[in-house]
Amino acid sequence: MTTHCVVVVGGGPMSTYALAHLAAVLPDAPPAGPVRIVVFERGGRAGAGEVHSDAQPPTGYLNRVAGQIAFAPDESSDPPRKLLPRQLRPTFQEWCAERHARTGHPDFDLRPHDVPRRYVHGLALRELFLGYADRLRSVPGVTVELRGTEVTDVTRAGATAPADARRFRLRSADGGELLADEILFVTGHSWNTPAPGSEEEQLAAHQGYVSTPYPLAERLDERAVRPDRPVAVRGLGLTAIDVCLQLTEGRGGTFVPDPGAAPHGLRYVSAGREPSVIIAVSPSGVPVSGRPLNGKVAAPARLEHTGVFFTVDAVRALRSRVGVALPDGRRPLDFDRHLVPLVCLEMAWVHHRTLRGDTAVRPLGDAVAEAYQNFLAGHGPWGEEGADALVRALEAPLGDTDPDGGFDWRALLDPLPAGSARRGDDGADWARRTAAHLRQDHRDALEGNLRNAVKAACDGVWRDLRAVFGEAVDFGGLTPDSHRRFVRTHLRHYNRLSNGAGLEPMRKVLALLDTGLLDLSVGPEPTVRPVGEGAAAFTVTGGRTGVVRTVETVVEGRVHPFDPQRDVLPLYRSLLDGGLVRLWRNLGPVGAEDFVPGALDLTDRFHPVLPDGSSEPRLTFLGAPAEGLRVFQQSAARPHSNSSVLAVAADWAEEAARRMPCPKNAAPSNSEERKTR
Repeated sequence: MTTHCVVVVGGGPMSTYALAHLAAVLPDAPPAGPVRIVVFERGGRAGAGEVHSDAQPPTGYLNRVAGQIAFAPDESSDPPRKLLPRQLRPTFQEWCAERHARTGHPDFDLRPHDVPRRYVHGLALRELFLGYADRLRSVPGVTVELRGTEVTDVTRAGATAPADARRFRLRSADGGELLADEILFVTGHSWNTPAPGSEEEQLAAHQGYVSTPYPLAERLDERAVRPDRPVAVRGLGLTAIDVCLQLTEGRGGTFVPDPGAAPHGLRYVSAGREPSVIIAVSPSGVPVSGRPLNGKVAAPARLEHTGVFFTVDAVRALRSRVGVALPDGRRPLDFDRHLVPLVCLEMAWVHHRTLRGDTAVRPLGDAVAEAYQNFLAGHGPWGEEGADALVRALEAPLGDTDPDGGFDWRALLDPLPAGSARRGDDGADWARRTAAHLRQDHRDALEGNLRNAVKAACDGVWRDLRAVFGEAVDFGGLTPDSHRRFVRTHLRHYNRLSNGAGLEPMRKVLALLDTGLLDLSVGPEPTVRPVGEGAAAFTVTGGRTGVVRTVETVVEGRVHPFDPQRDVLPLYRSLLDGGLVRLWRNLGPVGAEDFVPGALDLTDRFHPVLPDGSSEPRLTFLGAPAEGLRVFQQSAARPHSNSSVLAVAADWAEEAARRMPCPKNAAPSNSEERKTR
């Protein structure tokens, strides 16, 4: 009998979620014939992968609290699923408690609202993954292999033998070949070759440019970024913070308590091996905000915000009334015109409810009801005018003498407008105002997402209502031009307002600012250019401040978007060339330019749509390849919340199990593919 072969390409967190559910399903329904499961992880740390590797330096942090991390489906799954025995699916918090009791190591001593170091998450992922692999090996006829190499090419096997006609041939970097019946692609982040004519292409031609900082210890060693020399970091988000901490704490520097350093309470003590200065830049010039103390972790079902105005029903109502009718049946919206007003209204509602309480805020809801219904009926006003009108109607009962003031959505979305930057002071004013903004943001974060009105508005809308954003955006829910603006502008709002770094890493960022080691004076709209042909030096120029800095090294401090055509690794180009996948296009009206964000064209079950329009259910792509077609595809799994991340991994595992050899007394499953969207 031919062995049925299931391959998982990529050994990061999603591979752990996938094996967890296979390990729940197969022991009670073992396959009738031999099954071979092969997991490829090029970094060799199967279960954790490269970004979450258990072997990485301890300087990096997750941006999720310990109490909101899981590894396998639980009782909250809807629809209900076959579950692992309770002892085999601890939450991350439970895993850490057990490990701390056994070792006493302080990195495992985590409260539910603490932000863990990333390597600790990797340790848990890897231990559980290996346990799930062993459980699968105990199923009669099932083998599990782990391969520490990269898959470089996947093609159809062809009809060399009748049994192979519908199989796939995988080739790996070590020269191996393998025939597979089912493949799950969970490759995670990679990085891209520079786009022709881009700033990155100019930088890459010169010594001293670090195109990706991961793995941190290898790519940011003292040969790549020399001590006591200036370095620029392109980015002010989570990856940039990883870089800053690796170049300081990762080189022996320490952060010590300092009650006089308010509000963060830390002082940085140099080890003498750091760069002379870290000049960090981004288009806005404003770093990511800090994640607040998470008061919702104890009871997320009760405490997480449910939309009042920005809801799935509201999006559907607007789509039916003002969406652009297209031949394929879609009615896409314009996010800025039709949905930003509802986002701003929802933020204002959460802001005032946090300040005043549920009872006192009810008159505000009554006051805006008529304007809101007129808006949903398609009468506008739209865009910024619509946002102002709805917020004004909400706040009408407060009058002009409200001591707390009105809700300023513009200041929240753009706290330091580029146009406010000054010239002629070497960036001093911008650096001062940015530092003041970060300190106030940290004070807000310390109050938490239930007590602080600003953090409650950001967390309650941009995080808790991600399903509503998905309803608006996924599968071409926006016009091509609006989708392009959403990726360029509003995903940055999401990342800065609600997906930032935890309290501990932000304390360290503030301490680095205090010492002057971290320099934010360049401000918005920077350019980074090589000094000259072949020179190992670069100039960093503030487009609004006029500040000019010279550095020896430039580190790319941003995660590259998924782009199968420019990926430095060959796998996705081979899939495109072989016709096993195609790029997804957001098609607009006749005469309008399509938007091609880089995602693969996938069905709602994450199977690829082939060039002829059919789909291939035996191939599945989760995570990065779906970003652009759908939003928020790369989150960590959450416990007790019907986690969408765990759900898609479990869906794959159940489909894969149904396609394994079934016992003679079992009726074959109808695994017909859902209609392609």
